[in-house]
Amino acid sequence: MPSIAFLLPFGGRSANDNRERLPRAFGEAGWTVACIDHESLTLDGRRLTGVDPDCGRLDLAGRDRYFVLGFGAAATFLDRMQMLRALPQERFVNTPEALLRQHGKVTLYLDHPDIPQPESHVSNDPSTLAALIESGGEWIGKPPAGSFGRDVYLLRAGDANVGAILGHLTQDGRYALLQRRIPMERGERRVLLAGGQVMGAYGKAPSDHRGNLHAGATPMPATLEPDELALAQRLAGRLLHQGVGFAAIDMAWPYVLEINLANPGWLETYERLTGEDVSPAVAQALATDS
Repeated sequence: MPSIAFLLPFGGRSANDNRERLPRAFGEAGWTVACIDHESLTLDGRRLTGVDPDCGRLDLAGRDRYFVLGFGAAATFLDRMQMLRALPQERFVNTPEALLRQHGKVTLYLDHPDIPQPESHVSNDPSTLAALIESGGEWIGKPPAGSFGRDVYLLRAGDANVGAILGHLTQDGRYALLQRRIPMERGERRVLLAGGQVMGAYGKAPSDHRGNLHAGATPMPATLEPDELALAQRLAGRLLHQGVGFAAIDMAWPYVLEINLANPGWLETYERLTGEDVSPAVAQALATDS
């Protein structure tokens, strides 16, 4: 019987039900499932252990798959990603290296120059960013690796609050991303990828300049056009080669906007829209990839 260990947060509220839904799907597919608290990892020599929901400490070696859901506490993230190097990297759904590099907008922009993306600039100098905005057009300003639509702003030349917004985004030397706002003739799509396969998509109708459901966008059923599906499939194969087996991408044809791989909230929304639970198919795709 194959086995999988999920590394996930035990405390706090979750933005979706992945940490219940995905372990259940693997269990129903015949896998032995262990859930381990992010913050319980301990390296004893070269032996990595973690605590399960029954407060038992388990040896993590020897599992067929490892699935990291969420980043956990920022203060311990880098240490935990390094400790996970004690485990065979090819058995991770999303490798620790991918979690370090692939979440956010910058790596997508640099690694895939042939994939159409909005014009992008990253700086922690507000005057540099202000000059770009003053050059004309509409821009979206946001943190390069932000989530849930937090601190996402629409910026135009002459707006009275541009300076204050850029000052906020670059506070304490933090970097900000400026992306030129693009037309969305077909609307925005969120597409789920698993094991190098496209699992499905739904549309998002923004309530403002943000496409995030947590920022008020409305999800809706959608079918990918053949050219959209081909683009998503091409990126799915590349990401799998780079250690990303489970992720959601945001698209607005012909552009790819970003990759979400920490804990993308797709499955729950898709089932609510269509009545279909895709998590068994996700488990099968990730088992096939293992």
